[in-house]
Amino acid sequence: MYRQRTGRQPLRLGLLRPIVVVLLALLLALLMLGCSSGEGKSEAGATHKKVPEGNFDIANGRSLYIKCLGSGPPTIVLEPGENTPGSAMSQVQDPLDRRSMACVYDRANVGSSDTAPTPRTAAQIVTDLHQLLQKADVPGPYVLAGSSAGGTLVQLYARRYPDEVKSVVAMNPVPPADPWLKRVLPLFNNDEDQSEQAYFRGNNDEHIDYLDSSKELKEAPQPPHVPFEMLISTKVQCEGDPTCLKSYGVYEQVEREVAQQWPKGCFHEVAASHDIYADKTDLIVDAVKHPCAE
Repeated sequence: MYRQRTGRQPLRLGLLRPIVVVLLALLLALLMLGCSSGEGKSEAGATHKKVPEGNFDIANGRSLYIKCLGSGPPTIVLEPGENTPGSAMSQVQDPLDRRSMACVYDRANVGSSDTAPTPRTAAQIVTDLHQLLQKADVPGPYVLAGSSAGGTLVQLYARRYPDEVKSVVAMNPVPPADPWLKRVLPLFNNDEDQSEQAYFRGNNDEHIDYLDSSKELKEAPQPPHVPFEMLISTKVQCEGDPTCLKSYGVYEQVEREVAQQWPKGCFHEVAASHDIYADKTDLIVDAVKHPCAE
């Protein structure tokens, strides 16, 4: 029984019910809002994508290894030289992942990736990378940076998949067979001539057929309208190598011409060894962030 309150009329049950109903309705609304808010957080957490790392199966039955760090666009994809695992470029990857996602990977027959029949061509390798980025759900657009063999591969990738690429940096890429061989072989002695031709036919550390690869590059769509920076080492890279010294002028000329084929291309020489990224890491990080900056 309710006690009478001093100076007030006692509450009647009929008047109490509407108040209780309103209070219950408000409580239920608050609970539903809380659940809804909690569900949103849970859902966001469930759909939050992990940074890709590990082996991923691609369409040809092989699995390729990739390791990405950081987050945010654009995604930077690093391509090392012949028979070199992606981890070799970790010193470039580490500073880049502070603002963007940066990825290294192992091509087939290298590091933690599966094997593939050899000799291989640039088109086969580029197709592998394209499938790997899709399978690993690596978001675009991509900034592609490659050294030596990788410097050639990133050029073909950008020309085949221009809508995916934001910019390209090529460091000491393998030159296109034509005009390279036509211009340089007359400078070589017989042994140098045979060695260079064998190298381009696939007698190299990764068994890449650069003759067919050069044809693939020549037949690919024209370079896209994205920043393209060509970086080659000065003659510093030729120390103790008379063949390199003998052919450096031709190499410089050919690579300068390659850069000129890109609508937004630029060309720079760097006093460094062949692996520019190892000697001048800060410079490469800057080039990747701001290609063709003065």
